[in-house]
Formats: sequence, structure tokens, C-alpha cells
Amino acid sequence: MANLDKEQRWKGVITSSASDALAVSYAAKKFRTPSIIVLPESTTELKIKELTRLGSTVKLHGLTTEDVKEECLRLQSLHDLIVIPQPGNEYIISGCGTIGQEIVQQTTHSQVQAVFCPVTCGTLIAGLGIYLKRIAPNIKVIGVQLHDSADISRLIHCKGQPTLEEHLLSRSICPEVARICSNVIDDIVQVTMNEVLIATKKIYEDTRQLVNTEGALAVAGMKSWITSNGFVGSEKDFIAITSEAQLDFSEISSIVKQASLAEMAMERENNSGLESLAHGAGTCAGDGWSSSTTVIGTETIASFTSDVDGSLWNI
Repeated sequence: MANLDKEQRWKGVITSSASDALAVSYAAKKFRTPSIIVLPESTTELKIKELTRLGSTVKLHGLTTEDVKEECLRLQSLHDLIVIPQPGNEYIISGCGTIGQEIVQQTTHSQVQAVFCPVTCGTLIAGLGIYLKRIAPNIKVIGVQLHDSADISRLIHCKGQPTLEEHLLSRSICPEVARICSNVIDDIVQVTMNEVLIATKKIYEDTRQLVNTEGALAVAGMKSWITSNGFVGSEKDFIAITSEAQLDFSEISSIVKQASLAEMAMERENNSGLESLAHGAGTCAGDGWSSSTTVIGTETIASFTSDVDGSLWNI
């Protein structure tokens, strides 16, 4: 948004990206730019309050991502707004790259074995991957996805198979983002929802921070990868990106219950092994699991009130 000219910013911005909604609202507040955030009707009250506090106009529409995108484009055309983020936009990718910069600045990067990041739209892992591969190529960039989503792990190394880039393109990921991902991702780890739920509990026990299942995805992947690749007890450092922390207060009891049930389910699958594994795979060095495992969050929640008029459009 800083690279938009003043006339464009004056017209206002709009987004349908739930994961980028707070960032867009925060930037719009800083630049005193009108903003509209289009989200599905299932959006939590907490998120709506945070966005309106920052001065954004929130429009709830439909139940699916496609419904939200269509409404976003309709409002963009109607009010001549700028859509943020634009898929594959170099500034969006560069913004994600600053996470890689923070990792290098805050760690001894020669000591870092791997960074774990969710593979969703691809922009986040593409941005931080570019920076890490140029500044600290020794650090592995590991993508994490749910086990029941399209399997892209076989596309990393298997010759004769469709390339990772082609697969990402088939998922409607921006061509430029797909190209970058195919060059910077070293490995893919898949995890079950039970592993993700248990990760939410482990994160809270180690850091006293609550994240939702999307935010815990990379941590679950980190646990799984360290164990399956023989790095338990390693002196190397491992970093997981918690890409989201939107958890409504009313959802906490449900997450706690589901995490407990997930632990019970995994214990039944392996009466002894998985129980000790779940206990040993915490995110702090003190558990003897590794020398250092770190959770880095990308979610920013501002706490100031807005002086930008959010009622500029009839939507």
C-alpha cells in the first residue's frame, strides 16, 4: 500500500483475503485510507470488532471463498477501489520476505536447520523462502500441509512426476508464486488434524499463547519432521511460523476438548510410542527434544481506535 500513489490511496482499498485482513486494515489506518474488508458470513465477532476498530468497513457475504471474491470484485468495480493483495504482486511477496529477514537477524543462521511454514496460497512461504535461500541457503525451507489435502510431497524430488510448479498452478495459485515455491521449498511434510490439535496444546503449555489450528499447522509439521528425520536431541535450531492466531474466546473450550480427544486417539493408535513422542515434541529447548525450537508469529493485532471514516460506501 505504501507504493500506491496518493490518488489511488484516496479512492480506497478492498480485500477478500481473511488472512491479510488485519494487515490491510492496519496499513489503511496508517495511511488514512478508506478500506473495505469482505469476509464470509461465518467470520467471528472478534475479527469483525478488530477490523472495525481499525476503521475498516466489514462486509459479510456468502459462505465460500468464491462468494467472497465475487462480492469483492463487484464492490471494487462499483467504487473504483484497489484490490489488496494482488496475487503475485512483488510487494506482497517482498513483505512476506521480511519474515525471513527477521529469522536471519534474530538467530545464528548457521545454527538453524530448517524453517517450517504452511503451504496455503503460497505467498508466505515464497517470500520468506526467497530471502532465506539468498542470504542463508543452508537453511531448509519446509512446507507443511494437512494430510487430507492434495499430496504435493511427492512432487519435490520424484523424477517423471508433475512438477511442484505445475501442481500449484492447478490449484489456482498465481504463476509467479508457483514458480518461486518450486525453487525454494526443500521438502513437504504432511500432518493429521489430530497432530495439529495437539500442537495447539503444546504451544500453549510452552508459551502461554493461544493459536487456532491454522496457526499451529507449522508447529505440528516441525514436530513430525524432526521425529521422522532423526533430529530428536539435535543441537540444531528449528523454527515454525505461526501464520494465524485468530481464536475467538468462545472457541477456547472447544479447542481444549478436541486437543484432549486427539491425544487420546493417538495414544490408542500407538499405546506407548506416540504418547512419549507427543510429550517429547514440545517447542522449548528444556524438554530435551532439540537444542532450540522457536515459534515465530506473523499475526499483528493493533490496539488503537480509528479516526478514519469507515462508512464511505453504501454496501
